[in-house]
Amino acid sequence: MTKTLVLFDIDGTLLQTLGAGIRGMNAAFGRLHGRPDALDDIAIAGRTDLSIVSDAFAKIGLPSDAARVIALRDAYFDQLGTELARPVDGFFGVLPGVPALLDTLETRDDVAVGLLTGNFVRGAEIKLGHFDLWRRFSFGAFGDDHLDRRDLVPVAVRHATAMGISPGSVIVIGDTPLDIACAHAHGAMALAVATGPYTVAELAHANLVVETLDALPEGWLTDLDAAGRR
Repeated sequence: MTKTLVLFDIDGTLLQTLGAGIRGMNAAFGRLHGRPDALDDIAIAGRTDLSIVSDAFAKIGLPSDAARVIALRDAYFDQLGTELARPVDGFFGVLPGVPALLDTLETRDDVAVGLLTGNFVRGAEIKLGHFDLWRRFSFGAFGDDHLDRRDLVPVAVRHATAMGISPGSVIVIGDTPLDIACAHAHGAMALAVATGPYTVAELAHANLVVETLDALPEGWLTDLDAAGRR
C-alpha cells in the first residue's frame, strides 16, 4: 500500500512559542560573539535555521564556516529550553486543532505523518518535546539538511522510503508562503494555515488554506491526496 505523506511545519503551524527560538539564537550569538542583536532585521518566517544563521554571521561580519555554525547551533540548543520556560504574554503553546488532527491521522493506515521544518533537528526535538509532541513524528526533514527549504521535500520522502513507507502523494502543512513554495517546487500539495504571521489572503496560492487546523473541511485529505496523485 502506498501512503500519503503528511508533513508538518512547526513554528506557527503546530506551535506558537512567541519568539523563543529567536531569543535563544540571539542569546547564543551574544554569548559566543558579543552580538545579542544578530538576528534583528533578518527574515525568519519559513526559512531554515541554517540559512538564518548564515545571514546573521554575514550581518556581524564573520564567515559562516562549519565550525562556527556548529558552535552557534549547540549554544542555541543550550539556551532554547530556558527560553521556552520563560513566562511571556500572549498565546503560547500547541495551536488549535493540532492534537485532534494528529490523533485522526494516526488512525489512518494509509497516512504517514512526518515533519518538514526549517528547525535544526535538535531544536525541533526541544520545541516539540516541551509540549509532548516530538513522540508523534517518526521521520522528517530539517534545517540541518539544506540551506534552502525548497530542497526538503525530497529529503522527507527519502527518509520515509528508508523506513519502508511507499509514498503516494505528499501534503505539506505550513503557515508561510515559503512552505507553499517548498511543496509546489516538488509537486506536493500545500495546505496553509493562518496561525502564523500571514493572513488567509496572503496564503491563497496554497491548494487549501484555513484559518486554523480545527477548521479543516470534511474530506480535505481525500481531496488533496487525489489531486497530488494526478
